Amino acid sequence: MRNLLIALLASAAAASMAILPAQAEFPEKPVKLIVPFSAGGGSDGLARAIQAAIEKHDLLPVPFVVVNADGAAGTVGTRQVLDAEPNGYTILQIHQEMFAASALGRVEYTPDDFEPVIQATRGCMFVAVPESSEFKTLEELIAYAKQNPGKLKQADDIGSATHFPSAMLMSQAETEWTIVPTGGTSKRFASLKGGFADLAFMSTPWLERGKNDLRPLAALGMERFDEAPDLPTAQELGYDISACLMRRYWAPKNTPEEAIKVIADAIEAAIETDEVQEYIANSGEEAAVLRGEELRAAIAKDYQDYVGVVDVVKATSGQ
Repeated sequence: MRNLLIALLASAAAASMAILPAQAEFPEKPVKLIVPFSAGGGSDGLARAIQAAIEKHDLLPVPFVVVNADGAAGTVGTRQVLDAEPNGYTILQIHQEMFAASALGRVEYTPDDFEPVIQATRGCMFVAVPESSEFKTLEELIAYAKQNPGKLKQADDIGSATHFPSAMLMSQAETEWTIVPTGGTSKRFASLKGGFADLAFMSTPWLERGKNDLRPLAALGMERFDEAPDLPTAQELGYDISACLMRRYWAPKNTPEEAIKVIADAIEAAIETDEVQEYIANSGEEAAVLRGEELRAAIAKDYQDYVGVVDVVKATSGQ
């Protein structure tokens, strides 16, 4: 069934190319995918898995080239795509770091200044405390935070895509704690294990990696994790939040719809291949393809959620 779907999507991509006017046939030259983060990370890994599948299965008639443009929390590479010619030959893969930078006013652009192409994956997180923590449930942690505002320390990146969901939780719980700048999940783990932080938002692979050192309190996805079926979601506990990184692809504003469809068809077909499915599963994420109006609606909601807690983010950032 999956091979049939890949073939159908590949045929759709070919059909999309066929309906373009001869003088504007797309693509005629390599398509460049900008990853605005360093090589070796989650964004880079997914991009290269999709690149390999596109080339292996001939999902595009031209090379699909991944280019890392790291710097300033993703804004350097994002700006390259913002300023690129809207012809379909330069696209971007980024998660909600785009929303964080925009909501905080670090950049002048918003998601509306790009054309969404496709959402590829979703990677949700969980609230973790040290195994030695006095808190056995999220309710206990929230109760303590309300009685001791600002005392708890959360390991995170100031103003990052995980800081915003933290602010959403604080806002809904009507309390605050302090964000301690640490870095990525491995550094957050070290902060928890070393007793330098009281809680952190961790990605699902750490359910296994940190099983002897971390205590998960709540899943931050829409549903319970298969890896931890007894772990309640924050929504079950009364908090309407999720902390999931959505890896999405974007094109410059006014990129032709036909070009966007060709690229989206190729990426979706790549996601359906066994090798990309295996990569996604091993990364602790899940395929979560969205396109068209469904994708636009999801983006609009996610961005407004970020904008809605800017004041809390600033208050817990020392800004």
